[in-house]
Amino acid sequence: MERFVIKIGTNVITKPDGLLNHDVLHSLVQQVAELKKQGIQVILVSSGAMAAGRSLISLPAKASKVLQRQMLAAIGQTRLIEVYDRLFSERQLLCAQVLATKEDFRDRSHYLNMKNCLEGLLHDQVIPIINENDVTSISELMFTDNDELAGLIAAMLSVNALFLLTSVDGFWIAQVK
Repeated sequence: MERFVIKIGTNVITKPDGLLNHDVLHSLVQQVAELKKQGIQVILVSSGAMAAGRSLISLPAKASKVLQRQMLAAIGQTRLIEVYDRLFSERQLLCAQVLATKEDFRDRSHYLNMKNCLEGLLHDQVIPIINENDVTSISELMFTDNDELAGLIAAMLSVNALFLLTSVDGFWIAQVK
């Protein structure tokens, strides 16, 4: 069975004002549903939690940048997964939220626990949606970005392909397996 990791960048799923673009999310979920119909297992690594949070709350300027990031991520992560859940449910597909930190890849028991969970979800036809846990990550243990997280997940699960959806100009092809 083929297995893909698809990383979705914040700028791909947001409008120019920084808020979530539901039309783009709808289209991406439809494309994932089509891959699932072809028998391909899909793991999403999705950014966008802070953008989703921005639509729900205005933070005081006096809050530190770290606190603002944590609060937007904490509030927005629930909204982001809610949108994915609704869109996948409309297609009779189930998704699951997985929040990761860099420490999960450094500690063997954390790594194996995450891998076993992801393998179980995929076995039962559930689409894992993974994001960095921005609420608990500390700067020296943060991923450089979700591209790094997607690469680590791709290696962990021995995927056939890793797709990085981004707004950065250019084209990059990499063979994972």
